[in-house]
Amino acid sequence: MTLIARLNPTNYLAEKEKFWADPTYNPQFQYPEPTTIEELQEFGLPEEKYLDLALEVLKKSYYGRNEQDLFMMEGPRMNQEQVNEKVEYFLRMHHLETKFEVVWSSSFISRASMTADTIKLRLPVDFHKEGLIGMIYHEIGTHGLRRINYEQQPWYKHKLKYGFADHLLTEEGLAVLHALIPHSFKSTFIGAIRYVAISYAQDHSFSELWQLLGKYIQDEERRWNVTFRAKRGLTDTSQPGGLTKDLVYFKGPFIVWQWLKARNYELKPLYFGKVACEDVDKAIALNPQFEPLLPSFYVTNPEEYARELEKIGTENMFDSIRIDS
Repeated sequence: MTLIARLNPTNYLAEKEKFWADPTYNPQFQYPEPTTIEELQEFGLPEEKYLDLALEVLKKSYYGRNEQDLFMMEGPRMNQEQVNEKVEYFLRMHHLETKFEVVWSSSFISRASMTADTIKLRLPVDFHKEGLIGMIYHEIGTHGLRRINYEQQPWYKHKLKYGFADHLLTEEGLAVLHALIPHSFKSTFIGAIRYVAISYAQDHSFSELWQLLGKYIQDEERRWNVTFRAKRGLTDTSQPGGLTKDLVYFKGPFIVWQWLKARNYELKPLYFGKVACEDVDKAIALNPQFEPLLPSFYVTNPEEYARELEKIGTENMFDSIRIDS
């Protein structure tokens, strides 16, 4: 069982109901298997330079706005039928309609996620028009296509043998960048909130974090999800700490954007599989004739792709810190 699967509490709904009845209550979660602090922190710990930048992004994004304003900028709300239609169209465009099954459930923690053959979408539906296209670019256009290309590599399921580094930071960083392409407002405020949540979770309880996040997230269901993601892994959520995975959704885009900018936004090398930026050359050398399946939003107009990435960098102050700083 993967770490994330192990962090699905068996009493999730019961503890959520207790919290709704009393927001000062700190949930007491039960898990199918215990986890260690080392496992919860395997994605790293918050860094001051990224926390400062996340707070700057939030200050800029929320200036004169609230959460509802930010999501209304994504266009009208979409219903389940509209979501299915857009997802299926994108799959057909890339000849993947038989590769993936779309599954809906209210039990999913993430609004959208993917496995090798399934696209998981959470109920109730929580997408606006631009956010829906962004989700498709994120999940299928990035995670899905990179996985398909990975399955065709000689190092498939043998990454340790070939000395490949962990790819998560690159994987999620690239996916976040791609999710922002269809947005008129290209702020990484969602990733910034997650980074702040993880940072605060290190020395605050569940209920304290819930209160702190109220500054940014007025929708209580959404605030619950962000708070839970930051505190999951703890049995007693009154204690400090929690899973730090969500750091990658803010740090990752900065690192990948800087990598792409230095290479004139040439995307093809990053689609040789589920590979970290630092291992791209190795992946190409192992299969130099390989032609990866690339997303339509890049193939149809690479110049426009580069312009959109430049806009994202400007909006989010991506040049304000360096990877090695």
